[in-house]
Amino acid sequence: MMRKLFTLTLALMLAVSLVITSAAAEETASWMPEWDMDADVVVVGFGPAGAMAAKSAMENGASVLVVEKANKEFAGGSAPTSQGFIKPYTAEEIFQSASGRLTMENAQRILDRENESITWMQENGLELQGQTSVGYGKGFYDVLVKGMEALNVNVLYETPAKKIIADPMTHEVYGIQCENAAGETLYIKANKGVILCTGGYLANKELLTRFHFADLPDIANLGAPTQTGDGLLMALEIGAGVDGVSEQQIEWYGYSYKKASDEMGTAILHLAGAMAPDARIFVNSKGERFMNEEAYIVHSKFQMPFLEYDGTFPVYNGYANLPMYVIFDSTMFDADAVGPHDYGCGYASNLGIYNWSADNKAELERGWLVQADTIDELVVKLAEQSGNEAIDAETLKKTIETYNGYCEAGEDADFGRESLFLSPVSTGPYYAAQIVPTAVYTIGGLRGGENGETLDWQGNPIPRLYHAGDIGQPTKYVISALQGCMALGDIAGEACAQLESH
Repeated sequence: MMRKLFTLTLALMLAVSLVITSAAAEETASWMPEWDMDADVVVVGFGPAGAMAAKSAMENGASVLVVEKANKEFAGGSAPTSQGFIKPYTAEEIFQSASGRLTMENAQRILDRENESITWMQENGLELQGQTSVGYGKGFYDVLVKGMEALNVNVLYETPAKKIIADPMTHEVYGIQCENAAGETLYIKANKGVILCTGGYLANKELLTRFHFADLPDIANLGAPTQTGDGLLMALEIGAGVDGVSEQQIEWYGYSYKKASDEMGTAILHLAGAMAPDARIFVNSKGERFMNEEAYIVHSKFQMPFLEYDGTFPVYNGYANLPMYVIFDSTMFDADAVGPHDYGCGYASNLGIYNWSADNKAELERGWLVQADTIDELVVKLAEQSGNEAIDAETLKKTIETYNGYCEAGEDADFGRESLFLSPVSTGPYYAAQIVPTAVYTIGGLRGGENGETLDWQGNPIPRLYHAGDIGQPTKYVISALQGCMALGDIAGEACAQLESH
């Protein structure tokens, strides 16, 4: 009797086991696709981080496939839009900027990889003028591509990644789902792992609002429009943790003309020409100055005056000094370009999207600037151009009168603008435009380990998922420059290539 009961129990256990095994097989079949191609290491994004991740993985014996969202002409993310700035840093600076995210040993390793990466770039033709790459960021990126092509790296352009394929229970990564240039779905298996190098999310206004600002209406994007946080969002879907998303991770770059930027789909900078008197002021919707117009905000971390928030609605979602405008006179307009003419930074300038005219007349004709003989007429035209309520003309006149008095006295009693840059706004015709704050990239996002592992919210590595570059920098700006992205890519590529295959 006992033997019969034991036999029945064993049979039942085997049956249950078969059911569980069958269910598991069906579950596996439901999420595991039929792969179209494979490589040991799949790199998503072909900027400096992605390129060096691919190079490092190949040097460590792995086969590599890179997928890039943009076409070849506009690939590279923030790198080709930059000034190609290469500044030497110390390990101590890297360590301090990481705010506890790095050990001193890791900071030194990053510095060593930075130096190795730049040496490799120079061997492939990179030239520097001081600390700037010849040809600016586009010149830097062209050298990078040349070096990678010499290594026969396989890059699929116009192939954005759409999803990370991972075990729904363990989150172990098996590959990615992409879409090719023809709009067809493509499944790529990663035998060892995936490295996300998709850059920041400056072009994603929803993420900027959720991570940083309460409904800030406009931030012009000087960087690549492809920086929409794709890798970050895909990683979050499988449980990745977030780190380093604060105002310190927004890299500001001055101000842009709103109408021009909206029309061109990228930031068109407002600049004070080098040959022109600085006969301009910035004013808010009340017609009042609110800042030192010469304050250098590029990569700065101080509290930006345009971010002053008092919660008053409906005017510009509670931002006290928005909308903001630039007002200048004919001495500035006639002397030099007030926009990026043969400039070396930004998507519009470096990738040939738009070059501001030397005499400003083309932009005036396009309606990007308004012109008037009197201030009364100017505020009316400015309201028509911007679609905002008109500035009170009398308040603006008093603001200009006060500012011109500071120019005569040689001292800005309100905002401390240096006397060298105090030129009166006094010679008509007058010019104006709405301007908006401008940023060039973001450098926060994914939580990472010392070898580029992507960590979950509990600090555990997501199996076979790595990242490098602006998608998850461990520092505030210092190593997020070009050489820092390359170093982090190099480290992640090496670590991923050393994994055992599935």
